[in-house]
Amino acid sequence: MDENLTAPSATAGEPSPGKLIRTFAGDMETLKGGGTPNLAPLQKQSFPVASAPVSFPAPVVVDAPAPAPVSAPAPAAPARPMPIQTYADDFSQRMKETHASAATVLAVEQDSATGAPREEEPPASSRGNFLYIFAGIVLLIASGAGAYVAYTRYAAHLQPIMFAPSVSAPIFVDEREQVSGSEKALLQAITQSVTRTLGSGTVRLLYLDPATATESVFSALRTPAPDILRRNVNASGSMAGVVNTSGNQSPFFILSVDSYSDTFSGMLSWEPKMLSDLATLFPPYPVPPPILQATTTAATSTAKTAVKASTKATTTPSVPSMPKPGFVDEVVGNHDVRVYRDATGKSVLLYGYWNQTTLVIARDVAAFTELLQRLATSRAQ
Repeated sequence: MDENLTAPSATAGEPSPGKLIRTFAGDMETLKGGGTPNLAPLQKQSFPVASAPVSFPAPVVVDAPAPAPVSAPAPAAPARPMPIQTYADDFSQRMKETHASAATVLAVEQDSATGAPREEEPPASSRGNFLYIFAGIVLLIASGAGAYVAYTRYAAHLQPIMFAPSVSAPIFVDEREQVSGSEKALLQAITQSVTRTLGSGTVRLLYLDPATATESVFSALRTPAPDILRRNVNASGSMAGVVNTSGNQSPFFILSVDSYSDTFSGMLSWEPKMLSDLATLFPPYPVPPPILQATTTAATSTAKTAVKASTKATTTPSVPSMPKPGFVDEVVGNHDVRVYRDATGKSVLLYGYWNQTTLVIARDVAAFTELLQRLATSRAQ
């Protein structure tokens, strides 16, 4: 132990600290001072026995995730030095801008250096621009004319699609034929259609152009029928045609009428002239030759010298009695009709009503019956 160790000196105003440890140096100082050192044995200090250390579980060391590698920044591109502008560069740039020769540029530079007045370049002539503009206008006009010619040719070859108007008929027909004209021309077209062959039991419809015609075929004929009849005929629901029954072809009319009483009265008043007015469509049958009958008479001749009996045969014409031609009332298919029969009893023309608004004009009973059956079938559908 260091003998020179002394107690720390107290600062001013503070109590002097007491000795904390008994040392040999302290005892010697006490003796030198004439004092008696305290030789009493020091009491042992009791220290508490430390308890057994508490065991704690060893901490589990978790490895930290490896840090993501940080890419080093790309080295900055070294700054390119600015190009040095030289006289040669200026000279070549001047030649490119002015499209001048080297001698011209040198002369201009010398004039600039000496202060000589610079001659202004004359402006370029506008003649070249005018030619370009004129050529562009000519090409524009030519292209427009070509487009117009091409369109007109295309339009000439392009035929518009025309939808034919539908032609309705009150009965089912097997054929259709368009006729044209009026009065005599139309009458001739109907008679020509009658001569074209049809199958037995078939019907051909005759119609006017629906785009231009607004009346029925019967009205277009302009027959001298009474006005009360013609005024009551409707174009809608009326038709004209040709029917073949048992090999006989004949025309017919189915007329849609407004009034039964008026049209029937008109037909009755037309009967005296009806056959002659419609003779082209419903011609009379040829008149058969008269039937000759042989008769025998006895003749006697006498002679003064001799008597001789002789028999001589003679022939004289004999015409049988025939019915008077004209209209008569008959019933066909439970319908009342008026039939014109000639001297031989043949039906030349007949007319009757299927209902109060449908008048039928036909050649004979067979044709009238065929038309009534088709009317009944069409209305039932």
